[in-house]
Amino acid sequence: MKDRIVCERYAGALLNVAKKREEAERVFEEMVFLKKVLHGNLTLRRFLESPHITQEDKTSFIKRVFGEAVTGTAMTFLLLLVRKYRLKSLSEIIDAYEKLYDVEMSVQRTEVITAYPLDDAAAGKLRTAVETAMGKSVKMCFSIDPQILGGVVIKTPNLIIDGSIRRKLRDLSYSIMALKV
Repeated sequence: MKDRIVCERYAGALLNVAKKREEAERVFEEMVFLKKVLHGNLTLRRFLESPHITQEDKTSFIKRVFGEAVTGTAMTFLLLLVRKYRLKSLSEIIDAYEKLYDVEMSVQRTEVITAYPLDDAAAGKLRTAVETAMGKSVKMCFSIDPQILGGVVIKTPNLIIDGSIRRKLRDLSYSIMALKV
């Protein structure tokens, strides 16, 4: 709980600075990039999170590796995390930043579950339908679950739309069991 609050505060502070400098979108893209790099490189993550590596070594490494890849705002933020011993929370801070950024931009995160991968045309039609129904822009995260058999399940933080074949078969089964013969 405490760590989540700290992560949200750092993320909120980063978003405020980025907005003032009119770099919120660029910083968002850089945070997503950093998150991918951290998740894809266990050795890098261990190095940055290690208490045995000095702050000076981490600082020089970050400047050398990410100096050309990120804006001054993102670099200053990373160096602040080094000074405050918060680099081990970087992924969680980035997650919190993404959520705050989405709220700021009125983007609704939406999980879409299908039985098989959708082609670009079907995904586009689905996005349009969901955006029209919700009245706002959506960020869709697709996942595959063969157990739903067909159809689609759409999940938002406060709504679940289950249009799966599995649910329809379950509903039919309940209807048949409820029949009195």
